[in-house]
Parts: sequence; structure tokens; C-alpha cells
Amino acid sequence: MGTSKGYIPPKNEQWKRAKGAVTRMAKGTNGNTGVGKAISKYADAYMSTHLGKSNVAVVAGNVMNFINSVQRNGIISAAENIGIDTLLNKTGQELYKGLIDYFARDINTTDMQIIRKSLSDTLKRLEINQFKDLEEIDSEEFLLEFIIQFAIQNFETCFSEKIFSNQSLSDNYDRLMSQVSSAIENRIVADVQLEKKLDLDYASPEGQKYISSVCRECYDKLKKMEGQYEDLD
Repeated sequence: MGTSKGYIPPKNEQWKRAKGAVTRMAKGTNGNTGVGKAISKYADAYMSTHLGKSNVAVVAGNVMNFINSVQRNGIISAAENIGIDTLLNKTGQELYKGLIDYFARDINTTDMQIIRKSLSDTLKRLEINQFKDLEEIDSEEFLLEFIIQFAIQNFETCFSEKIFSNQSLSDNYDRLMSQVSSAIENRIVADVQLEKKLDLDYASPEGQKYISSVCRECYDKLKKMEGQYEDLD
């Protein structure tokens, strides 16, 4: 994805430690343990400067409300209620684009660009190939997968340019990101359990507070990964 000029990590102590850990991971200095340490230092730095300012909870809340509407009212009524019934017969990339443009239409910030990519990857991971597939998932399942993809995309955006700037490191880029992605997913899935919040409006202040707390919990679990990565195997 590359690092946007508006998203270069700040030069504070936490980001300095994160960049150092990523460099050591990329060089293979600490083996598998280096992956956990890089993720841990990234999570600590990102929580300190970016997480509280992200629109991830806003987008997640609107999608979760829509998924709940599908469950309660059926796909046709849910789509008509928010004016996206033109997507009912769309599939694959056309469907993804329509949903992403509706729920995350702003492309003017790096945060929203990451959210759009995360939403696309989430729909693919949940196998939403046609509109009726939305009936097969629940809002909590969506939220956890969305946060996983969001964390992965943020990590890549922060550090891809650093890795690609070194030819010897860039040759291992896909392998490194595969390791990072698997480690992030495994840690969140293993350690974060969500309660089903019945009748909660996820776009309301209460709903947004809940989603933000889940995001912080996920990042807190990642922050504690240092030295624990090998336990996931």
C-alpha cells in the first residue's frame, strides 16, 4: 500500500521503538519472536497517536446496524431503507464497491483509505459474494474481522515504505506481511470474545463507545504480544 505523506508515523519515542522493531523483524534478527515484538511496538505506538482519532468505529457502527437490519427485516427491506437496493443483484467486486462507497465514501484521508481497504478485505474474508450472503453473518462476527483487517492494513501502511526502501528486505515483503497478518489475526481471535449486544444502536454514543472499547481491547492484546508469538504455533 505504501506510506502516505499524511500518515508517516510521528517521531516520538514509541514510534521510534516500533520502527526499530520492524527493521529487526524484517532482517530476521529475532526469528518468530521478532514478529510479535514488531506488532507489540506498533500497537503501542498506534494507540498513543492514531486510534482515538480514527473513523473506524463510525464506519463499523453503520455497517453493524445495517447487518442487524438485514437480520430483522430481510435483505430487500434493509437495502431499500438506506437506498442501496440497486446493489441487490450485484456480485463480487461490484457489490464490494457499492457497499464501500456507501459506508466509507470519503477517500480524502489515509485513515479512510485504510478503512475502505479493510472493509473490502472483510467482505471477502466473510465470503460476502452476493447480497443475500449478508444474512449469514452477525454484527459481532463482522466487527472482529473488520478490526483484524484494519490492524493489518494500518501496520502495512505505516511500515511498507520502510521495508521497500531496502532491496534485500523488500524481496521478503510478502512473506513478512503474511507472518504479520497471521499473528495479528491469531492473537485477536484467541484473546477477544464479544458479547452479543441486542437492540444496540451502534451509531449512537453508547454504540460508538462499545465499538471503540472493542478496538482498544484488540490493540491492547496486540500490545502484549511481545515474546508470545511462538505460543500461537
